[in-house]
Amino acid sequence: MPKLRSTLSDRIRIGRTLCIFCMTFVHVQPGIADNVYDRDAGAFDIVYFLITRIVGLSAVSLLSLVSGYLVVSTFGKLGTGKLFASKFQTLVVPLFAWNAVMLALLLAYAGLSGNWRDVPEATPLGIANALFAITQWPVVVPLWFLRDLFVCVLFVPVLLFGLKRQPLLVMGALVAFTLFGEEMLIMQRPSLLLFFGIGMWVRVAGHDEAAIDRIARPLAWGLVAMVAVYLTIRIQRVSIAEMDESLRISLDCLLRITMAAAFWRLTELVRRSSFAGVATWLEPYTFVIFCSHAILFQFGGIAFRPLFGNYGAELFWVTFVTLPLLAVLGAVAGLQAIGWSKPLLYLFNAGHGVPPLVRRAAVEPGRA
Repeated sequence: MPKLRSTLSDRIRIGRTLCIFCMTFVHVQPGIADNVYDRDAGAFDIVYFLITRIVGLSAVSLLSLVSGYLVVSTFGKLGTGKLFASKFQTLVVPLFAWNAVMLALLLAYAGLSGNWRDVPEATPLGIANALFAITQWPVVVPLWFLRDLFVCVLFVPVLLFGLKRQPLLVMGALVAFTLFGEEMLIMQRPSLLLFFGIGMWVRVAGHDEAAIDRIARPLAWGLVAMVAVYLTIRIQRVSIAEMDESLRISLDCLLRITMAAAFWRLTELVRRSSFAGVATWLEPYTFVIFCSHAILFQFGGIAFRPLFGNYGAELFWVTFVTLPLLAVLGAVAGLQAIGWSKPLLYLFNAGHGVPPLVRRAAVEPGRA
């Protein structure tokens, strides 16, 4: 596989930063048991829906596509055994480590408060789910993505074999798995394998940056239609969870693929802007932001709710905006704090090192 152009690498780094930051908003806890999307839609309700349900939840689809795109060359360099071992270190080890931290904190909080509601069942399967998301969500819910991404990696040899020979047949099988594979418990979100496979297909087909942009351009415009559909659903208070399952999954996939295309187009605009340096500076911290933000929100919400109220309160927006920013600051500070320890970096940052706080921006605005 040819080496990636520097502009493509820059856009991938920018895309990681944008997608993961937007995704954090999804996990700011509203503090109420009611479905926040089943309310009369005021101005904040619409903004909240756009940021969380439309942008935040769909942003990770670009991460899946990029992972599939990059894994093709990684597989070519490492082979099957070394690829699996490498991804076990970078995906499964942090999955366990961060969930173990969350479980310890939940147990400590339950012991102090007497509230055991969020503590998983003390059974072998309950603990396995809490730490590894075997059949249910882990205690750090967003980390299902690491679990599912590792499953995707296990399929790489088979997918690559098929995509080089019968790509349409493979894509058809992945679409079928997306629609009907949830009950198999192979993956928490079967659609992730579809996007991962699309990313692999793009790389196998030899598409360069310009070709990817040509594919993304019309798809990005399709996002306008998908946003209109989802806004209509929200304003009319249609329950997405109660939709026909095939329709729900199809709409979700269409939203995710168009959102991924829009984010990809956005990376080029950002790359040419003054924000490029900030986005690439933050990129080495995005893994810790991703893994830690839900833990911060779980316990930060306990402190914020008495001050700013739950969803529906006039000041809830303060919590909604502030917690994601604190997640970024906390990840930067936390990663710098453990930078001296290789074992801690192995557990919590997939073995990656820590960049210096002060460093030259990796991308110069407007660079061709």
